[in-house]
Amino acid sequence: MKKTLILVLVLAFIPLLSFADLGLGGSAFLNNPVLIGQEPDASELRDGGFTFGADVRFKLSILQLEALGLLSLGDAVTSIDLYADAGLALDLAFLRLSLGAGPTLFFVLNDSTDDDILAGYNVKANADIKLGRVSFGLSYIMGLIVEDGLFDVALNKSTGMLGANVLFWF
Repeated sequence: MKKTLILVLVLAFIPLLSFADLGLGGSAFLNNPVLIGQEPDASELRDGGFTFGADVRFKLSILQLEALGLLSLGDAVTSIDLYADAGLALDLAFLRLSLGAGPTLFFVLNDSTDDDILAGYNVKANADIKLGRVSFGLSYIMGLIVEDGLFDVALNKSTGMLGANVLFWF
């Protein structure tokens, strides 16, 4: 019975994929936090460098799942940061706007902290221009604090990162 149920689910999932978009590409973010509405300090932007990595998005109708893996190389902390988000994506002509939230994992690679793995939550906003099978976009990631079952966007904690991405859609 289990094998039949799994076979039916797999066969039902295959046609669903024909209506979905899969985007693969790369992203680069400013390694220093940038808050919306604040003027960035040019010396801080030069000192912090960039965070870069791979971006994968799966869009079905207005729902979008996204996985982002970034390598952060810095003087104080070197880490691999993983962001997994689920949210909504709206297509307006050649513009795609999306907003999602999900968990974040930071794997610290040097001895700058006592913890090797840090966890949290994030909110991510994307604005992409689609030109055929290629999209160019801007993204903004900020921390999300969950205390006592309530959500609070961490704008006062300077956790926002601004970045750019290029995705190829299949």
